[in-house]
Amino acid sequence: PGEWDGRFGRGVRYADLETYFVANDAQDQEYLGLADRVRYYPRGDKKIGELRDNITIGKDNPWGGIGIRVEARGFQWNNPQARDAIFWEYNISNISNYDLTEVAFGYWVDNAIGNDGSDELAYFNTDLDMSYSWDINGIGLGGLPTGTMGFAYLESPGMAYDNIDNDDDGILDEKRDNVAVSKVGPTDGIYDLQKFLSFYKLEESDLVEHWDADEDQDWQDGEDLNNDGVYQITEYYGDDIGIDGVAPGELNYNGPDEGEGNHRPDYVEGIGAEPNFAVTDVSESDMIGLTAFRLFPVPSHAQSNSTRWFKNDKAMWELIGENILEEYIDNISNLIEVFASGPFPLYKGRTERISMSELHSYDPLEGLNSSSHIAPALYELKKIVQVIYEKDYRFAQPPKMPTLTATPADGKVILTWDNVSDTKTRDPFLGNINDFEGYKVFRATDKYFSDAEVITDGYGTPMFMKPIFQCDIKDGKFGFTDFGLVNGTGYNLGSDTGISHVFVDENVMNGRTYYYGLVAYDYGAPNIGPGISPSENNVVVELNEAEEVRSVGKNVAIVTPFKNAAGYIPPDITINQSNTSGGGIVTPSVLARSSIKKSHQYKVTFGIDTVANLPRYDYGLIYTTNSITVTDKNENAVVYQDTPEKFTGSNLINVDSLGYWTLKTDAPFDTDVFDGLQLNIDMPYETGTFDFANSGWVTGSGILRVVPSIRESSYMPWDYDIIFSSNSTIYTTTTKSKSGFKDALDARISTNQILLGQSFDFYVKNETLVKPDGNHVLMDMVVYDINSNGVYDKYEDKVLVGGMNDNGRWAGTVFVIDFNLASSATYPRSDDIFRVKFSRPFWKDDFIEFTVNTYEGINEDSLSKTMDEIKVVPNPYVATNVMEPAVSNQFLNQRRQLMFTNIPAKAVLKIFTISGILIREIKINNSPERGIVHWDMLTKEGLEIAAGMYLYHIEAETGEEKIGKFAVIK
Repeated sequence: PGEWDGRFGRGVRYADLETYFVANDAQDQEYLGLADRVRYYPRGDKKIGELRDNITIGKDNPWGGIGIRVEARGFQWNNPQARDAIFWEYNISNISNYDLTEVAFGYWVDNAIGNDGSDELAYFNTDLDMSYSWDINGIGLGGLPTGTMGFAYLESPGMAYDNIDNDDDGILDEKRDNVAVSKVGPTDGIYDLQKFLSFYKLEESDLVEHWDADEDQDWQDGEDLNNDGVYQITEYYGDDIGIDGVAPGELNYNGPDEGEGNHRPDYVEGIGAEPNFAVTDVSESDMIGLTAFRLFPVPSHAQSNSTRWFKNDKAMWELIGENILEEYIDNISNLIEVFASGPFPLYKGRTERISMSELHSYDPLEGLNSSSHIAPALYELKKIVQVIYEKDYRFAQPPKMPTLTATPADGKVILTWDNVSDTKTRDPFLGNINDFEGYKVFRATDKYFSDAEVITDGYGTPMFMKPIFQCDIKDGKFGFTDFGLVNGTGYNLGSDTGISHVFVDENVMNGRTYYYGLVAYDYGAPNIGPGISPSENNVVVELNEAEEVRSVGKNVAIVTPFKNAAGYIPPDITINQSNTSGGGIVTPSVLARSSIKKSHQYKVTFGIDTVANLPRYDYGLIYTTNSITVTDKNENAVVYQDTPEKFTGSNLINVDSLGYWTLKTDAPFDTDVFDGLQLNIDMPYETGTFDFANSGWVTGSGILRVVPSIRESSYMPWDYDIIFSSNSTIYTTTTKSKSGFKDALDARISTNQILLGQSFDFYVKNETLVKPDGNHVLMDMVVYDINSNGVYDKYEDKVLVGGMNDNGRWAGTVFVIDFNLASSATYPRSDDIFRVKFSRPFWKDDFIEFTVNTYEGINEDSLSKTMDEIKVVPNPYVATNVMEPAVSNQFLNQRRQLMFTNIPAKAVLKIFTISGILIREIKINNSPERGIVHWDMLTKEGLEIAAGMYLYHIEAETGEEKIGKFAVIK
């Protein structure tokens, strides 16, 4: 319940578009009339409507017909190589109480190419097993160009009880409804090895031990590496996914079901089967093939045993039960094509199947009307059709469909979407890999997206829509494909831009309606046959007869940009807390107001990548900021991340030579959108460096010199306070070893010039880092005895400031202090503080917290001012304008629109003739931000207005008023 009843499993859709309906012949009362001497009751006493009380046709009548049920499915793919083919499959079951000893299945097709079927020709190509027809002059009704229409007969009923190899595949009497009992040898069940290898395109070395009911040996077992009986997402599960057909990692996967992980192909009648087995495997049937094909002009509809019309049972039985193949008749007319298989027995409770593909193409008339009747575009499509059929109606699927959200604004439309496509895609045709490549955004001003479909194939036939935005994974796959070409045309994979989930379209006009389609696409399959072109999602807008939108796909948005309503107070952001020791700036902003979460609080944190570190010293490392994480504090959920594994656009940079990742530093950048929000990040520092310009006195003054070490300071890029005291022994050196010291120029210092155990009247505190006990880290200080006299001379020697590692040895020098230019008069005084600053990227403890604010009510001052800016667009109105939606049906009238802009969200609009007669009153009840309203230019009686001058009066709920005028010229 609540899921698609998939042909191959619960919620499973191999095709991009699938239809499904069920029919039976219960209401056929032809042989149950009062005048019939012999009556046939296929289901005994069963009545119509016994199970469903809402049946309206023939309710309580006896079950009629011959007692069959037909499950019909249609499949279609959006891949450019396959989109012009539709597959129809019919599962026909004998639900009567009796065996039907002679049955034939068939198709009756009346093409009427171009809706003027009197000038058709048709041909059956025996090499391709395909019939096709065309209009001899290529002109249809209304002068529209026509194409070629083909029909390929694919699946036929099987005869599993005659001990004959009907499908000539080297196996006798294979079936779709037998269960696996035991494993058999590589060639067991094969009576003719060469036929089997040829039919299934195998080598003898491909044959292995297999389950007895898997006659064609294509069911693949999984690999449960840890032997826990459950396939993990990282394990290969093959076809061993249970009878529900849902594999681990799918969006609707609920855990293991019956048969999953038992290393045996499973089938349960009436429920389903695992992939490539029983009812899901089209080749596991001893098909009798196409036994009849006929071409003839549309016959008379009269009652007759010799006229081939539906109600004439005898004539129709002879038509489809006859073994005949008619390739071509030289008869230009409205032709009927009939395909059939039979006769064969359909036993009680049995189900047999037929399927066919309906193909469409544009082919040159010169070839079609020639003696060879060639149709090259149709032939190429038939090759793809055959691949899809032989793969059990599987073909390269596009990525999971994204959900598009559109937010209208003033002169722009903000489009955002989720990440289902790039994170959840699994293509079963390619071994369940994630082959997602990118996104495209299409924009149109008509419901058919016709103004976007401007890219043609080699024959000039419109084929692709031109995107207004495209982004793709940075994976080296870019440009146009040179494989899977469709009539000479490749697919544009993008430019290696990196993935984004937001696009702002600023090339729009307020008041005009736009139709946006977002598609995710994959990178195709270049190594399968001649190559399979990339696939993308469908863009579906469903219309009713009046060309009004009934429904749209979740990747489609219909939106009209507008001015903000008068008095509208937009949402904003409050920074609650900011603790950023790093030298960057993070600016959150509201991007898509329709997606924001009212009063939610967010926390931004950062991750680091350690490039190098000082041995055994916790606070000495060269690092880069390599990730951003945003957490919704209200829901305690991560809502956004940029990491080396997955990031937006060029937000992260990989420094290959040094083996690390960093946030982009050469220019500010925007994150992807989350909950309608976006962060702008300006972080100009890849690693830490000394900040000379911002180092200096915090309090007090004096003369001292601070020189950072040219190498070791990069390991300790923190902020430091040099704090002076009246206590001459406020700090004493703690380092115990004289080895390992270097000066500011990274030159090694002799142990004879290092003085340990010295006391100072100042100390150095790391202002950036705090120890677990809550205290700031204190730096150690050692005297560099410049004059080598063994005594600390304040105005001659230097003081090395650095860290001591956990074994009491010097870890490194961050900077050097000297007072060589000072005197007792200019020496810093007690409580003076000199701050040494370093610029650095964001640190792992940095964070920003902010809240999203929304406001009720209106700003009355703003409303009063904006009321003066109310305008009528266009003014004057001359015949039509671009805001009015186009209509394709010549019998529909143009729907007129006049727009009032800068209006309050809640107001009353009255329209008067110039003489003061009220012709229309509109109560405006917009959403708080929407500042436009369209008038259909009809009076309150529903009549079109006349040309002339008109007055309007708008009154806001606050009592503010605006009066104006406009002109209408027809």
